[in-house]
Amino acid sequence: MMNETPHQNALERADERPDEKAAIRRSGDIAREAAALPANALILVPVRNLVLFPTVILPIAVGREQSVAAAQEAMRSERPVGIVLQRNASVDVPGADDLYRVGTQANVLRYLTAPDGSHHLVCQGTQRFRVVEFLDGYPFVAARVELYEEPEIAYGAETEARVHLLREQAKEALQLVPQAPALSFLHPS
Repeated sequence: MMNETPHQNALERADERPDEKAAIRRSGDIAREAAALPANALILVPVRNLVLFPTVILPIAVGREQSVAAAQEAMRSERPVGIVLQRNASVDVPGADDLYRVGTQANVLRYLTAPDGSHHLVCQGTQRFRVVEFLDGYPFVAARVELYEEPEIAYGAETEARVHLLREQAKEALQLVPQAPALSFLHPS
């Protein structure tokens, strides 16, 4: 019995509680399926009326069953997700033709389940990608992707001076607001 996995141990402990046993078994099935994702594939979270850009941090509400499964699997397997915009926000179960082919890879910083049962992700965009091929056989949308290499931009002295001036003006404006949040981009290291 030394080679038992935590998943098997949890199943044995849940023998007397059928609902818990079924949930653990389902989570193990999802984990095995997601483990089979190719290295160049992402778990996709389709979104309505929202675009995530690299470096931006956004909260994202997830309500559809496949999106909740995607978020939970990304957290369980510590994989990034791909945030892709739906072409038509009124489509409830988007397929490959309902999604744009360019999205943003994101790290899931937090996954929250609210007391009302709603699910939320806090994601930080890392890099843009292009969908090469949608993958079937998963309880969530998944796709083989190709990451875009962002071009290096060299800023001149004039641009650097304008950025510095803008930061200083933003600091002054924030000092006028009581209880303004501390923003790290205003204090570069």
